[in-house]
Amino acid sequence: MGYETILIKSLKRMEARKLGLALLVGFCVGVVACFISMTVSTGKQQLSNLRYEVNAYPVAESSNHSQRSGRGHGTEGSNPSSDGATGTKQTSSSTRDDAPSGGQTKDSNLESEGDKKTEARQPSKNRTEVITESKQPDGPRISKSIKSRRKPACDLSNPRTDVCDMEGDVRIHGKSSSVVLVTDRRPRNSGRTMSWRIKPYARKFDKAAMAHVHEVSVSLSNGVGGVPACSTNHSDPAIVFALGGYTGNYYHDFTDVLIPLFITSRRFDGEVQFVIETINLWWISKYEQFLRSLSRHEIIFFNSDDRVHCYRRVVVGLHSHKAMSIDPARAPNGYSMVDFAKLMRVAYSLERDSPIRPGGDEAKKPRLLLISRQGSRRFTNLGEIVRTAEELEFEVVVAEAKVGSNVADIARVVNSCDVMMGVHGAGLTNFVFLPTSAVVIQIVPFGKLEDISRACFAYPAEDAGLHYLEYSVSEDESSLTELYPRDHAVFRDPNSIHRLGWNKMGEVYLDKQNVKLDVGRFRPLLLKARRLIHQ
Repeated sequence: MGYETILIKSLKRMEARKLGLALLVGFCVGVVACFISMTVSTGKQQLSNLRYEVNAYPVAESSNHSQRSGRGHGTEGSNPSSDGATGTKQTSSSTRDDAPSGGQTKDSNLESEGDKKTEARQPSKNRTEVITESKQPDGPRISKSIKSRRKPACDLSNPRTDVCDMEGDVRIHGKSSSVVLVTDRRPRNSGRTMSWRIKPYARKFDKAAMAHVHEVSVSLSNGVGGVPACSTNHSDPAIVFALGGYTGNYYHDFTDVLIPLFITSRRFDGEVQFVIETINLWWISKYEQFLRSLSRHEIIFFNSDDRVHCYRRVVVGLHSHKAMSIDPARAPNGYSMVDFAKLMRVAYSLERDSPIRPGGDEAKKPRLLLISRQGSRRFTNLGEIVRTAEELEFEVVVAEAKVGSNVADIARVVNSCDVMMGVHGAGLTNFVFLPTSAVVIQIVPFGKLEDISRACFAYPAEDAGLHYLEYSVSEDESSLTELYPRDHAVFRDPNSIHRLGWNKMGEVYLDKQNVKLDVGRFRPLLLKARRLIHQ
């Protein structure tokens, strides 16, 4: 009986413990359920507001020549005052041929392999995304297809350029250097404005160049105060860009402006308006024929226009892929340098799309354009080179660098030729006027300048459908032998000169050097050029 009493009491204590444990478990489950409910509610609210927030956006970029670019892609250019069959006015920021001018150092101006790797496919923290919707009463009519479209606003991830692409009610006021995208959506913070300040010139990696480019303010506003009223409404899109940096330098005119402008605007088939920040009206006149081939509208000069121009789409900045060329994988409609060269021929009414072929007029000789220079890197035995080419049945045309040369005139001369040759410099930029499958011969000065030279002209020429040949100047062919002893580091260790920085390297190998070609050594290359144009 005593044992039964003890057992009953023990069972009662166990039941009490189970009841307490059950109550505790029930309480914990209730707390967890309440927390989950609150989290889901908060998540839904955040998702509903996400459309107003700035978000990271993956960027897809690549480069055809990323594995072969070396150090040279940053050395894009030449001084038009001392080179090129098309002489141009020289800006104060342009001081050396074949280099990003303006006192840059090697570390700051060379677009290295590391820079190119940043252009690979990778997530970007600098690409932002916004909703583009507007129903402002004084703005342009926005179609339903444009409303509520999620569209990248500003892409700051490309090491070569910043570009903002906006659709909706976009307002441009030139005098204040501002572009505003107006939306009637209300962010959580009423009156909030998201903004960017960019320099619309396609050489972002070059600090010296960008120092000569004015900023443009790009902002997103919900229309609460401070939004300018429209003076003029436009039905076609606009592209805003600047002519600062090294414009006026023939090579940079193409690699920093004209090719990026082609990439950005060609998709619109002329139905686009250029809004340009510049005071250099002579530059507009110089390239007027090409600009007219890209846009049927009059140009608006950004810095002197006090009107408010309203558009349904505005692109601020120019897309750029690589030095003096285009990556078809990244260009709209797969445009390439072949397409760029074709448009050049159309813009300047050039007759020839292909070089001379065998089987035609027997008396017709292939034409060789020899680009001479008046400053550094000139041929000191030009007559001997001409005679050698003539012995090989070339008709030789010598084009001298002249400041102020007319682009249309030199374009016709270049297009009439089958082979173009010259020492590394801006004059080789004229390859864009050659007929497809013509030959470019680049004479590379002594001093381990092959990577630089190829980045500027070899890869772009090949991208344009041309044959490329290269001749490296030997120590004996360089005038540097008259300035330095043969045991000097200039000859024994050129890399040590490169390590002193871009300015020092350029001073030695670009500014002080002339070339006396060994015509016997050069002759086989001319024969190869003949075979290539007859393939």
